[in-house]
Amino acid sequence: MKKNRFERIHKTIEDRFIKNLEMLDMSSKERFLETFASLWKKKKSFKEHIKTRLRYKHVPERNAEMFYAKKIFEVLASHNKVIIEKTGKVNYIQNEDWIVVLTKQGKIKTAFKLDIPLQKWKNSHKFMGKDEVENYESKQIKTVAQRILGRIRKF
Repeated sequence: MKKNRFERIHKTIEDRFIKNLEMLDMSSKERFLETFASLWKKKKSFKEHIKTRLRYKHVPERNAEMFYAKKIFEVLASHNKVIIEKTGKVNYIQNEDWIVVLTKQGKIKTAFKLDIPLQKWKNSHKFMGKDEVENYESKQIKTVAQRILGRIRKF
């Protein structure tokens, strides 16, 4: 994928995601978690993903929803890699062994811990139609995610 096209696609996803973050209500832990679910591709996806993360032991049973939400914002606040499908429909943001997947609409599709090395995961998921940009970060997402993470750590 040409660099300019990559940047345009990423910028579109980034802008939409930042706009969706404006829906978050951080007046309380309960309101935050309720509105956090609306950041997902489907509102019920958040609960379904919690069950999956519990099954894989990626999140603790106690306070799983908040742990997962914080983990997602930690990844967004400190990521060091962005991967975009050639179709431009999905944006993978990675930090260490966690990935957050954002849709073209700026919603969260999934977030998960890589239990295997990234390259092995990509190979096993027929990752061939995607472009990877090493050491590329989304400064705008990082900045907003750091600010949100600072607020939700108090819950």
